[in-house]
Amino acid sequence: MAHLGLIIDDVVVNKFDLEGGVLTIGRSPDNDVQIEDHAVSSYHAQIIREEDPYLEGQVQYLLEDLKSTNATKINGLKVDKQKLINGDLIEIGYSKFRFIDKHQVNLDRTAVILPE
Repeated sequence: MAHLGLIIDDVVVNKFDLEGGVLTIGRSPDNDVQIEDHAVSSYHAQIIREEDPYLEGQVQYLLEDLKSTNATKINGLKVDKQKLINGDLIEIGYSKFRFIDKHQVNLDRTAVILPE
């Protein structure tokens, strides 16, 4: 099962399972992951779990910024909406999370590109 690991001083201190359809992240207490940080919007971002349109029986996770004031970053780059890959570092305000999905099929690593 995929999860987000909250990282403090390079140590995972809390895990949030991604078993539902949508996981919300923000400063408001009704988010699934509440971050008490003024750099975080009330409803900052969400992670959407959906069927992978290209691989039957597989799921994918998409991180979507909800028009936050201070942006959402994956591996240091601002994103609006992006597919998550096992090991991605997510930054929301001053908080950092590691996306972990050990069952993810990553075809980019096994692809063979044939010359024309």
